[in-house]
Amino acid sequence: MYALIQKHKRIAAAVIAVASFSFLFWMFSIADIKQMFGLQRCIAVVGDNCITLREYRYELMRYSDLLDNPKIREIVKQQVLYNMVSREALYQKALSLGFVVSDKEVAEIIKSDKGFYENDKFSFVKYQSVLERIGLTPEEYELGLKKILTVQKFLDFIEKSFYVTEKEINLWNKLLFSKISGKFYILTSDKISISYKPTQEEIERYYKDNLDKFKTKPERKYRLWKTSDKKKAYEIYTKLKKGEIPEEGIIINKDNKDIPEDVFREIERLSPRNRQSILKISGIYYIVYIEDLKEGRIKSLKEVREQIEKTLIESKKEVILKEEAYKFAENLRKGKKVRIKPVAFENSKAEDFVRLFGIDIQELVRVVFSADKIFGPYKSGNRYVVISIEKRLPVNIKNGKDIKQVVLKEKSQDLLDMYMNNLISSIRVKINEEQIR
Repeated sequence: MYALIQKHKRIAAAVIAVASFSFLFWMFSIADIKQMFGLQRCIAVVGDNCITLREYRYELMRYSDLLDNPKIREIVKQQVLYNMVSREALYQKALSLGFVVSDKEVAEIIKSDKGFYENDKFSFVKYQSVLERIGLTPEEYELGLKKILTVQKFLDFIEKSFYVTEKEINLWNKLLFSKISGKFYILTSDKISISYKPTQEEIERYYKDNLDKFKTKPERKYRLWKTSDKKKAYEIYTKLKKGEIPEEGIIINKDNKDIPEDVFREIERLSPRNRQSILKISGIYYIVYIEDLKEGRIKSLKEVREQIEKTLIESKKEVILKEEAYKFAENLRKGKKVRIKPVAFENSKAEDFVRLFGIDIQELVRVVFSADKIFGPYKSGNRYVVISIEKRLPVNIKNGKDIKQVVLKEKSQDLLDMYMNNLISSIRVKINEEQIR
């Protein structure tokens, strides 16, 4: 069953999720709180711990925009679950090795989070209201945060054990900073002339398969109440939570210059599930509410027909251009004459090829160390580039840039991937596939 998500083997997303505190509201695993709520359905069991359906849904909320796209919905759901399983496995391993996070460390992280500040000071009232808006108690949030910090402490320990040798550094210096001279051949679709005109069937099929591209942005109307009376402020907030809308509020937008910027930042956090919030600024309570929420609509085929026709014609040109580019590169390899005028380059660093054409490390090794002369075609924007190499100059290592940290980062990521795969394969993982659907 775990094979469903194991194909996403890179754990960069999981490590970033563990290491970053900018999304702490969502990035936590609270399997241990099942004891507080009684038996809950498990989306996955890692070792003896349950990842509940409730916490899985919390995690998915971060990706609500991506989940609206049916083409990637399943991939997103599987990747989120993989991240959670990876995090839970790391947490259990950390505990078994004696890694501990104190309550004081948790408190320091919470107090450093500007999202809980009012008037430049930490506010416990704001802390409670923010957590209430996302449906968490302080106990749940703090437990999740303790797990994050535990895993982070474990990852820091692992990463400190990585090292690179002088031989590795020298190899990377050669790979990235070797100088190359030669010619670029640039192929564009400008000179491609086609008589193709999309059929009605093709237009309708493209429209049906890409409805998400033709969705307008949602429209929102916000209402604001402000008062210096704490009791009145919470009366308004309580009514809003019950679905009642007090009449004295005013409609606001970005043009209201007299409203603090913090209020607009708070508005950005509102959602259809959490439509109201309250905050205090310089002794004044501001209560904000999404009064009207119009979801984006799908434009009609008539509205986007011309746009689709242009897209299909450009796509057809792209296919032809790609075919021409591969034929062109093959002709160069065979020594045939070509009509495209090249652009010469001299003493360019090999790393420029990565930046310009996005080639991977294996291709870069071939460019630098192989005896081949012709490389590509590489797609660069809306064009293709074929490279003819005439001369390779070895780099002077003594003058080479110190890339120790770059090499160390690459090596540590690869080794961490291997460690993560071995860790998960050694622990019992069960996925409740019915709950993923």
